[in-house]
Amino acid sequence: MKVAKLMEGTEIKAAKDAPPAANCRYCGGKVILRGRKVMGSNKKSYYWRHLDNQNRNCPGRARASR
Repeated sequence: MKVAKLMEGTEIKAAKDAPPAANCRYCGGKVILRGRKVMGSNKKSYYWRHLDNQNRNCPGRARASR
């Protein structure tokens, strides 16, 4: 997901200068900042990801639970 919430409730976009952890804006669970290289470029794309195996039914997850 691209937008998460800080502890005080303000929304923050995933970016290089964002804090390393925040809360999911859908379920309130903890999410961490991740980045990956964009294909064909030296740029990085940033996103928030739930901790492994937590909040598996959250609608903000990229894929359905397995």
